[in-house]
Amino acid sequence: MELDIKGIVLKLWLLNALMINCISAAVPLRDHYQNLMGGQGLYNSSDDVVILNATNFKTNVYGSTRSWLVEFYNSWCGFCYRFAPTWKALASDILSWNDIVVVAAIDCADDDNNPICRDYEIMHYPMLKYFSVNAHPPSLGLVIEKGDNIDSVRHNLISRLETEQQEGRGSTWPNITPYRNVEITDIWRTTSNNVKYFFFIFENTDSNLGTEVILDLHRISSLQIRRVTSDNELLCVMNKVTKFPTLIAFGRNESQKIVNVRVSSRQGVRRAIKDYVIARGVNIDETIGTTISHDIAQNVESTHQTTSGAIVKSREEQEEEQRSLKKTDDYLYQLDLENALHYSMNNEISLTKSIDGEKMEALRKYIAVLAAYFPVRRSNTYLEVIRDVIKSRTTMTGEEFSQLAKTTEEEMSPVYWGLPHQWIGCKGSANSYRGYPCGLWTIFHMLTVNFALKSNKVPQTNFSQDPVAVLRAMHGYIETFFGCADCAAHFVEMAGKNKIFDTRSRDEAVLWLWRAHNEVNARLSGDATEDPEHKKIQYPAAEHCPACRFVNGSWNEEEVLQYLRIKYSYSNIKYDGISGYNSGFDSINSSNSWKIRLGRLAKEKHTTAFGWDLNIFDISICVVLYVTSAAILILVCIKFAVKRTKKKSHINLLPKV
Repeated sequence: MELDIKGIVLKLWLLNALMINCISAAVPLRDHYQNLMGGQGLYNSSDDVVILNATNFKTNVYGSTRSWLVEFYNSWCGFCYRFAPTWKALASDILSWNDIVVVAAIDCADDDNNPICRDYEIMHYPMLKYFSVNAHPPSLGLVIEKGDNIDSVRHNLISRLETEQQEGRGSTWPNITPYRNVEITDIWRTTSNNVKYFFFIFENTDSNLGTEVILDLHRISSLQIRRVTSDNELLCVMNKVTKFPTLIAFGRNESQKIVNVRVSSRQGVRRAIKDYVIARGVNIDETIGTTISHDIAQNVESTHQTTSGAIVKSREEQEEEQRSLKKTDDYLYQLDLENALHYSMNNEISLTKSIDGEKMEALRKYIAVLAAYFPVRRSNTYLEVIRDVIKSRTTMTGEEFSQLAKTTEEEMSPVYWGLPHQWIGCKGSANSYRGYPCGLWTIFHMLTVNFALKSNKVPQTNFSQDPVAVLRAMHGYIETFFGCADCAAHFVEMAGKNKIFDTRSRDEAVLWLWRAHNEVNARLSGDATEDPEHKKIQYPAAEHCPACRFVNGSWNEEEVLQYLRIKYSYSNIKYDGISGYNSGFDSINSSNSWKIRLGRLAKEKHTTAFGWDLNIFDISICVVLYVTSAAILILVCIKFAVKRTKKKSHINLLPKV
């Protein structure tokens, strides 16, 4: 009987272990690097841009009485940084339209927002998406072209709003479609009694002036404004309109009158309308939407409070670290490499909704060179396991890859030297400068150099005979996965022009990347994205490598190669800012048996985690089964215990012989 009870207890323990594994397989590991790459984003509470995040995105955008124009951006993306002033200006410029369309933004560099950006198929930054009034899933929004400036963005938005109204949406908006009647005698029959003056703006068919003025002044209840396009020839002739734009006013008890517009612009027409009615004693009740409506404001306020609190805390915590870690030297830092790798693996690649075909091939090459040459703590088993998993797959989703990276990291913890909170060599003077792009350049410089060094510590690979292996992986990654579309397009164009795949040796690959980096620095020197405290120079600087230039200022490429081989080699990696660092880079010194054992354990974990594909319903079933089984086993224990008690009582009642 004692053995049976022990067996029952063992079964209970096994069920408990199963339950823990069941839940842990379904709940992903939280990313400890949150806010490392994106910081506070490009917008804050002083802007007129509504800041969305994973928590408030769907509750605001879906089922709304207004439409939404959302910028999906990445706070480290140079093009996004250049575009941010335009987006802020647009939000301020059309603030009076915010009961019709809300200008918002979401930072895809924030780990928590990563699933949103993937689900909405954001393949490059910045991407503008328009969500209609009362939009509902599975709507992913309509892409709106950015244009080159605030006017082009506003005009693209207006075209969308006009289409929306023509298709029957936006019934509560002011009428922005052109007036098509050929008579104006009955305009008062359907006009509210509050309206004192009715204005017609005659304009060319390709003009947005009328729509802009209508939307600017639509909250003034005493006015009604319609636009008439030049293709309504009969109405133009009847009202003696011969030039465009022309503004005509109608009073309820007054004859029509052409209003003098001193400046034929949006501001000029708007000013002429106001002056005209004020001069006639009409009070303009201009309830312009200078603040966001209450329901949106609540969400935004809570977001700002959380963000600002984090910023204050971050600044207090980092001031001392910044003083101690600020570097003016020229070294390679492990923290920079790890930060860039972690963001690439856990954030950037996962934004791709479906990875197959050429995308999968680019991913395989990228992971393969990382697995062979990236200095991860203890061993490269973490990257090798991921390499082996994707080698056997022809397709996978970005979400699956994200879970693969996170689960492997959890199983092999610690993979990295620590959980750093900031960059060192790639640290910018503000969160929007340097960071991840600098880190990615650093990774590929390190990879090309250590690929060229042919260290005995690095295992041979099936691409070791290809001198362009690292550059090929870099080209594929940037073209396929790098989030800044503008940056990626420039790199691919430069790579083609400079014949990246014609490189004949590993050392030449090192120099090719150095030349390419300097070409990018020259292009971005003086750009709005340039960190004012870290200018885009032609590197290495003379102070760091005096021998790298001849007397005439031209490059001594033999010396440059030696400089690069020294700076980016494993032996010169700096571990500043890493607490508990003892032994430096020991990834290749770990025992093979330990690697094999850990690798097998990780693969078993992947089979469990990815084979079950658990959801909330599955977890509920697990809970029900667990509770039911435990209850049954407890009842069995009680039953056996009662029987044993009765048996002992029966024996005691027998007469003694």
